Formats: sequence, structure tokens, C-alpha cells
Amino acid sequence: MDHRYIDEHGVAERYLEHLLAPQEHEAFEAHVVDCQECADRLLLAQIFLERKGAMPASEPMPKRAQFVARLDPWQLLLIAVAAALLLLAAPTAYFLFELARLSGRR
Repeated sequence: MDHRYIDEHGVAERYLEHLLAPQEHEAFEAHVVDCQECADRLLLAQIFLERKGAMPASEPMPKRAQFVARLDPWQLLLIAVAAALLLLAAPTAYFLFELARLSGRR
């Protein structure tokens, strides 16, 4: 099971609502065990469904989930954009630092 399929078919939401076929259910569980990204998707889907009232709140929620549950969607987007910029800026900064260091040796 790949991320594209999971996104296109709403697998995380359908998993929480017990709407997956048995093979799909097993494949998603096998995938989510080793994939932090999908574990986060599952957590966000759970928070969304709880806010929507489609499923009862589960107890207890991890600290990370409690933090995310308090955020508005625009705040989540802002955090995601900031994280992406940091991930892009760090290698660039390192490259420029190494370039300057190597240029100073000559």
C-alpha cells in the first residue's frame, strides 16, 4: 500500500470508520506500523472525525495529538510550510558554509 493510494481513497478515515475490506485493512495496518507519516495521517483523521462528531473521543490522547487538536487548519498549514522551508534551508546553508570554508583554504 502506498501513500498515493492511501490519500486518493481516504484509507485512514475509512480505517477508523471500519469501512475497509479485510485485505485493505490488513495492508494498511502492516504499512502504518513502519510509517510515521501514515501514523500521523491516522492521528489527524481521528482528530478530524472526533471534531466532526463522527466518532467518540478516544482516551487518552498523546501529548502530540492534544497539541494538534487545539490548532486551527491554517495554523497546521503554517507549521507545515515552516517545517518545509527549514528542511530546504538547512542543506543549502550547510553547502554554503562548506563552500566558504573550502574557499578560505586556498
